[in-house]
Formats: sequence, C-alpha cells, structure tokens
Amino acid sequence: MPPDDQTRVILSLLQEEGHGDYINGNFIRGTDGSQAYIATQGPLPHTLLDFWRLIWEFGVKVILMACQEMENGRKKCERYWALQQEPLQIGPFCITLTREMWLNPDIKLRILQVTFQKESRSVSQLQYMSWPDRGVPSNPDNVLAMVEKARHLQGSGPNPLCVHCSAGCGRTGVLCTVDYVRQLLLTQMIPPNFSLFSVVLEIRKQRPLAIQTEEQYRFLYHTVSQMFLSAIQNASPHYQNLKENCVPLYDDALSLWTSQNLNAIARPSSGVLRSISVPGPPALSMADTYAVVQKRAAPAGTGAGAGARARGTEDTPLYSQVTPRAWRHQALSEDARGAQQGRVPVDESLAGPGAYEDVADRAQTGGLGFNLRIGRPKGPRDPPAEWTRV
Repeated sequence: MPPDDQTRVILSLLQEEGHGDYINGNFIRGTDGSQAYIATQGPLPHTLLDFWRLIWEFGVKVILMACQEMENGRKKCERYWALQQEPLQIGPFCITLTREMWLNPDIKLRILQVTFQKESRSVSQLQYMSWPDRGVPSNPDNVLAMVEKARHLQGSGPNPLCVHCSAGCGRTGVLCTVDYVRQLLLTQMIPPNFSLFSVVLEIRKQRPLAIQTEEQYRFLYHTVSQMFLSAIQNASPHYQNLKENCVPLYDDALSLWTSQNLNAIARPSSGVLRSISVPGPPALSMADTYAVVQKRAAPAGTGAGAGARARGTEDTPLYSQVTPRAWRHQALSEDARGAQQGRVPVDESLAGPGAYEDVADRAQTGGLGFNLRIGRPKGPRDPPAEWTRV
C-alpha cells in the first residue's frame, strides 16, 4: 500500500545518485500536533538502507515492531538489527547489539548501537513476538506495557517513534492509537466529546489503512477502555473498588459484548467516558425510596388565624418518601423498560449483510461514533470506501 502524499516521509540524507527520497512511511501527528509517529512498512531487502536513513535523519530513539521476520511460513520483514557478536553493516551504517532481553513472554527489547560517519547513537527496539498478522493479541496488557516502555525509553525529547509491522498498516495503527490516547490521558487533554472512532479516522487520514479489521478495532476499543478505567482508579481512592462492581473489561471480550448485565452498569455523567463505554463508578447504595424535604411557606401574619396556619404547617411532615418512577410503574411495556435501563433501540433497517453490528452488541455505547454502521473490511488492498473517505 503506497503512503499518502500529504504526510509522506521524505528522505534527504545521502541524497545522491542511487539514493532517492522515497520510503513507504507516513508521519502521524501526536496530541500536540507534532510529528509524533512514523508509521512505516517493515524493511525489505532493497529498503534496508532507506530504513536506517529514516532512523538517523529524524533522530529516532525507539522502534516499535509488531511482527516477526517469518509468519505462517512467509517472509514478513527483513532483519535490520544485529545479532550477538555479529555486527551488521548496511551501507554506511554499522549496527551492533549491546543488549537483548525479554520484558515479558511477548515482548523482546534490543538496545542497538548505530554508527554513521564516526557518530554513534543508541536506538532501542521493542518487538512484539506473538501478534498475528491482521489479528490481535490475547489481551491488552502487554500492548500497554509496550507503549509505556517505549515512552520510558524515549524520554521527553521531540523525536518521533518509529512504528512498523509488515505492511505498516493494521498492527501499526493499533499501536499508534493506543499511545495517542495514552498521551491524551497523561496530559489531561481528553475533550468532552472524545470519540475513539474519530481518533481512528484521523489517523487513517494520515496513514492509509491504519487499523484494518473489525477485530483490531474491537481490541483497540477495549484496550482504551482499560486505560480509562486505570486512570479513574488512580485519580481517586473513591474508585479503588471499581473493578469489583463492574463486568470485567477484557477477560472475555465476547461475554462483555453480550452480557445481560451490561445494561445495568451505571454510566458516568461525563461524555468523555461515556463515549468509549467505560463502566462508570458504582451508584450510591440507596433503598427503593428516598426522602424529600417539603418546602414550607413563611407565616403571613400573627393572631389566631396565623396560629392556625402555623399549626397546619407544622402538621405537614417535613419529609416525604418518594418512590422512584421505575418502581412506581411496574406495568410498563418492554420497550419502555428498555429505555429506562439505558438501552438504545437499534434501527434494524440500517443493517445489511455487509454491515457491522454495534460494538457493544446492542448495549448502549453512549455516543461512540462506531455506532455508525460501516462496511466489513475486505482486506488491505480492497478497503471499504467508508473507512477511507474523508
């Protein structure tokens, strides 16, 4: 898939005969509008030099790799890093491996020393070893660990993260989006009308086909939900027991989408969290009735009449019990009950054989843009028009 011309990475280092300015990569803006990510294709045998030109020219300190060299018996990416005791020479670049370690069962960290024209730099590479092509990891924990480690290695500099898989589209887009939303949370820049769907569309404007499949979108949806839940829990001790009162977010994603208890989870009033369907804080424990203070008029005068009125006022109870409307009308129709419980009726006329179902499977998604039905993805070279139309 060729890069978008508007955001294409243009190389200038070593621009001489035989060294063009092209590489299959795009810049993706970060939360502050800067060129925070370079989403690129995994290096091929004839693009190894171009890849290291990109790394050196834009001062990349951290590379995120979401594929393996070989997947399902097919070559997916050329090895561009050195092995132990085996330096790798690519054109004028000399790459040596100074350290290699497993961060967890899925992620390997390599510290590379790159030398060019007597200048030497350290470049870190994080490789996710078990992420299937056009698929998703088993859970979001290690993906979150990967982007957190990347930011720790990156430091506070303005240099972009280089992110790639095989084609630099689906898995690459997931990683960029996860880190983008994480940065929004860390900088407290989440807008009131936050929509994960809009974030994905914006990233796809900059890197074609970023996040290719419905399965990848669902995984991204629940990874972001987990980030929001963690942010809520860390923000206030009031929410420390939130998980105990909510359906698990990703232990079993399918059970979450179809859970009969999902409609009963209290939703927060904030549009920010509602837009990604994060379970809200548990409702205050209350009985079926509650007290209401009666408003009393001030005495209008004095004398016997006033005294009688005062006695009448005193006879009026200060408090009265009010039964919630949902309990007063037990004979409501099924549709009315569904509306009170937060269910959103689905317009079945919009569905079709090539349409998505709602992310939460008819449960309330609280305004998520993905409720707009779009065509089922047909592959990296034949995407649905609605995904790429801007």
